[in-house]
Amino acid sequence: MTTQTTTNTPDEPREPATVLEAVPATALDGQAGTEPIAIFYGAARYPFELARQRELVEDYADATGLNLVTEFHDRQMRQDGLKMLLDACQRGGVEYVITAGWPTPNLTTAEADAVTEQLAQAGTHLVCLNSWQPGDGEPPAWWNDEEGAWMRQLDALRSHERRQREQTSEHTEPSKEVHHA
Repeated sequence: MTTQTTTNTPDEPREPATVLEAVPATALDGQAGTEPIAIFYGAARYPFELARQRELVEDYADATGLNLVTEFHDRQMRQDGLKMLLDACQRGGVEYVITAGWPTPNLTTAEADAVTEQLAQAGTHLVCLNSWQPGDGEPPAWWNDEEGAWMRQLDALRSHERRQREQTSEHTEPSKEVHHA
């Protein structure tokens, strides 16, 4: 008995995984009802952070005409929502994962790189909304200066905490205890 297995992975070579600043305008030119499918992913320590991230992503989806179909999120250092998101992307049909910031606070830099690669293998693009900074020219239509300033401050704090966590894990070696009888 022979079984046939199909995957979402195309046979042609793929460009290296990247994080986009926005969904390309050409992707939004489809006919009505055929908008690209997008999923919101958020991760935060507190519920109010997730609410702000959700609001930012929903405003962006409304302004660009994306079909935001669902969301996955994680609190603290958990990654259950992320695992469900990756499973959904592997099944196919999800063109964009939209997040307020990348990497999220529950991921190390290495974990974030691995997630970006997994999304690329599934044919899903990662869009990070907080990459626009004041001074970069005209802000996107969905940009909110107050929310943007808050997000940049929060991201700076997260980056600092992530660097400290990664440095601590690099310098920590398992203890070697010797027991004598």
